Amino acid sequence: MKIFQRFCLCLSLVLLAGCQSAPPTHLASVFIEAPESASLSMRKKVTLPVSGITVTVLPKELSLAEDLLNTEVVETGEPDLRVTSLLVQLNRQAARTIMDVTRQARGKHLILVVNETAVGLMPVEEQIVDGNLFFNVEVKGKSNRAAAEELSRQLNASILIIRKAKESQ
Repeated sequence: MKIFQRFCLCLSLVLLAGCQSAPPTHLASVFIEAPESASLSMRKKVTLPVSGITVTVLPKELSLAEDLLNTEVVETGEPDLRVTSLLVQLNRQAARTIMDVTRQARGKHLILVVNETAVGLMPVEEQIVDGNLFFNVEVKGKSNRAAAEELSRQLNASILIIRKAKESQ
């Protein structure tokens, strides 16, 4: 059923693009770092573009582009060690999935992938219960803040296009 829903969403996005606006240009997914016990067929390596950090993730995403509600640039961390992060807010269904997965994933990382490129990393320090994910993001040639601001703008534009397509179904 989920494949059929994705097909319908893609079809409506194409139809919407032909009628009113361009299709979304930045599609984001969230993946979880694979446990050591995962077989080779259940692993996929992703590398962040600036730091070169390589993380082995499970090949099935935890959330898709249509699960995103909003993104914002925020400051996180201790008062003396504030960093700029990209807040990604998920819908209720995706938040529940993240909550279930992170219950057992302390010490692992969530990975933000945009258009098949890993761009963000979030350590899982405790179970995430609210669907708010805070990623440290990287884009070549941009500071952390500039990268977060650019990604937020691009993802929010795509979120709006996807939302309009869903409403027109």
